Amino acid sequence: MKHSEFLPRIESLRGIAALTVVGCHVSGQLSPLPGDGWLDGFASQLIAALSNGTGAVVTFFVLSGFVLARSLDSNPDAVRFFRNRLFRLFPAAIAVVSLLTVLHWRFWLFVGYQASFDPLDVILNMLMIRSDINGVMWSMTVECAATPLILLSVWSLSKHGESLLWIFIAVLFGLSFWGSYVHLLGGFTNLVAFYAFVAGVLIHFRGARRALVVPPQIATATAFAAIGVFVFCGASKQTAPIIALECLSASILVMLVAWRQDMSVFKLLDFKIVRLYGRISYSFYLLHPLGMLFAFRAIDPPALQAWGMPLSLTIVVTTFLAILFITPAAWLLWRFVEKPAISLGRNLGRRPKLQTAN
Repeated sequence: MKHSEFLPRIESLRGIAALTVVGCHVSGQLSPLPGDGWLDGFASQLIAALSNGTGAVVTFFVLSGFVLARSLDSNPDAVRFFRNRLFRLFPAAIAVVSLLTVLHWRFWLFVGYQASFDPLDVILNMLMIRSDINGVMWSMTVECAATPLILLSVWSLSKHGESLLWIFIAVLFGLSFWGSYVHLLGGFTNLVAFYAFVAGVLIHFRGARRALVVPPQIATATAFAAIGVFVFCGASKQTAPIIALECLSASILVMLVAWRQDMSVFKLLDFKIVRLYGRISYSFYLLHPLGMLFAFRAIDPPALQAWGMPLSLTIVVTTFLAILFITPAAWLLWRFVEKPAISLGRNLGRRPKLQTAN
């Protein structure tokens, strides 16, 4: 397999992670409601563990390191790399912040916490310097901050080998216990899993030779073990060691998904619907708080639960409805903002072809 080859299962994995975040946020908002007996309470806690939103964001970080390392491996031009990141991340984010601003000015709507919608604050949110208008965009601020780290990691590995990257990971993991470092970027941002980007770079350059030597049965058992760790972490308090376990789980899954195409356990990632969510995952992630807002207003989950619907079923129904609201909007944003912006960024770097006279 060529190291620049497109990996559809990797894209699908991003879609699964985006769906997981929705389940996490819905179950988190409904968790204060009482369960209907011990079985319903257990089912609700299991749903919350399966919907490990923090683990999903850590998976996003590992995937970003992996995908961007592949891009730099194919073309190490730093100018091209930063230009493509600019056109990949900012247009969709600017569009969503603009939409939320208009909805606030016109209908007084807001997602999460009430934020300032002064012009300066709106601009800072568009630039991902702040993330109070759309709180989930804190992870995009971290993605922007990680862009130089990924470039440095690829350069260091090419010049000095992988040992220096393990030092990066060790240092950043040590810093994850220091609160001043973790909240260095301010607001909702969190740098505790910053080393996950470096892990993604290592998976691209060194993951294949490790994944391909594992026998099929052991590889399958390892994949299930990684999923088990992911669920265990989802049921645990999100401390620095737990997030490190989530990074390890995500790294194993990304490595196996990328380099073990023979594993039938990952065939779910080949379904067309999963591929769709993989393609629109970035827009889906940006818009999902708005979809949740509409879902909560449409069915009023606390009222459903008060009328006798079990809490676990209320969480499932609300999550499904939120996904239903988000999907068409995310597709439109991907089709008419994300995709054209990515193409524009790539075309700006191409030199015009010289026409020769006949």
